[in-house]
Amino acid sequence: MEDFGKIKWQSRRGMRELDLMLLPFVDKDLPNMDPKYVDMYMDLLNATDLELFRWLHGTAEPDSQSRKEMIEIIIACHATRVGVEGV
Repeated sequence: MEDFGKIKWQSRRGMRELDLMLLPFVDKDLPNMDPKYVDMYMDLLNATDLELFRWLHGTAEPDSQSRKEMIEIIIACHATRVGVEGV
């Protein structure tokens, strides 16, 4: 069992744009996912803030297929959440 409190703490990046996408993802989506996605997310956290920002905002391509897949999942979850909360 993963310690999602620790994962959430590691997800705090100090950049508002990243925190608005990553923290809700860790709270609401990641705990319901297969452990392989948790591992992929933990790998993603090894990237720099600038890399994450660029990947999440589509101005750069992630440097591996697994990171690309995880970024796509985070973006999709965020879009769904914003759509639901915006109603």
